[in-house]
Amino acid sequence: MLSSFAAGAEATPVHIGMHVVQLRAVDARTESFYADLYLWLRFPVGDEARAKEIVEKLEPVNGKFDSKDLVDDKVIGTERYICYRVTGTFFFVPDLKNYPFDTQVLPITVENAQLELEEMTFVDDKISYEKSGAPELRWGLSPTLSIPDYTLARVDRDIYESKYPTSFGDPTRNPAGTHYSRYTLKVSFVREYWSYAFKILIPLLIILLMAYLVFFLPPNQLDTAASVAMTALLSCMAYNVAVSQNMPEIGYLVLSDKFFIATYVLLFLTLAQTFIAFILDGNGKPEAALKLDLASRWIFPVLVTVIFAGFIASV
Repeated sequence: MLSSFAAGAEATPVHIGMHVVQLRAVDARTESFYADLYLWLRFPVGDEARAKEIVEKLEPVNGKFDSKDLVDDKVIGTERYICYRVTGTFFFVPDLKNYPFDTQVLPITVENAQLELEEMTFVDDKISYEKSGAPELRWGLSPTLSIPDYTLARVDRDIYESKYPTSFGDPTRNPAGTHYSRYTLKVSFVREYWSYAFKILIPLLIILLMAYLVFFLPPNQLDTAASVAMTALLSCMAYNVAVSQNMPEIGYLVLSDKFFIATYVLLFLTLAQTFIAFILDGNGKPEAALKLDLASRWIFPVLVTVIFAGFIASV
């Protein structure tokens, strides 16, 4: 949408800042979260028409405002100061590759829908944050802010150019394309992974321990050994389904998936070893079958340790 100002007009610097009071309902499945925050603007006193567009055309980019209540509006020297209390639902793209050792970034992004970059530019209000006396990693956050199951890592603020390679159907735009100043406050949280890790790893280790018992059965007891291995495999499959139900639909493997895949492979190797030992024993080679069982008793736990420790170390 075209601005009401003439081309070539000097860009108005707008100092902007946020103070987030609450972040709630963080949901990776819906890729959304709720935020309650204060948002303020400071800009030079001047053209009232431009001031009106600066104030009224400020819009969220990655969500919607549920409310936007004016808290303060006054002139301080040569600047106008405006502060709002804002609540809204915002969207983010969860990165679950390292789940449950993942870090999630929750952005709150705004831009002016009317004034292009040549007419208005955002400026990070760093001076206001410095006056708070809070650690820089928490600038823009309430001291009491927390999210269940997560630990705050850091806060980042970015100001960058947002480009729209289109005329939006406006025939007066030639060539097509607009660009605006955009401001983003990003809160990074690290999942408190111990409870999740234990919930995933302990059952898998118990399933593998159950399968490990087949190496202590006589090679000629194929029915019993195969039954134990198959029970362990079916238990793993059922547990995999239960864990996956808590995850959003994503097109890549997460770390927990790798643990399950490794467990499937180890259970298959256990079942294969059982058949090989049975065949050796049936062909009159009981000593070879016994040596295979003895070797497997050492190799199996080493494989489990190396594979699981390697996945965790790769995070």
